[in-house]
Amino acid sequence: MLQTVEAEIDVDGSVRLLEPLRVTRKARAIVTLLEETNGAQKVEGNAREVLELLKSPEFANRKSYSAEEIEAQINEARNSWE
Repeated sequence: MLQTVEAEIDVDGSVRLLEPLRVTRKARAIVTLLEETNGAQKVEGNAREVLELLKSPEFANRKSYSAEEIEAQINEARNSWE
């Protein structure tokens, strides 16, 4: 089972977990270093545009489709390839 926990890594390589982690046996881990944000979230480029879209009235009032309508559109597109 994959688990993700936040940690801090000191310049000497020491790792300090920022939340509890329970393991029942020895485990391997992959460490990914993240850019420091100092608590401020930097949003730019496409991420900013996506967030703006999600907040927009156009998105809130968009037409929604049933699962059957979506499946019909997929089948129509798939059958048009031949």
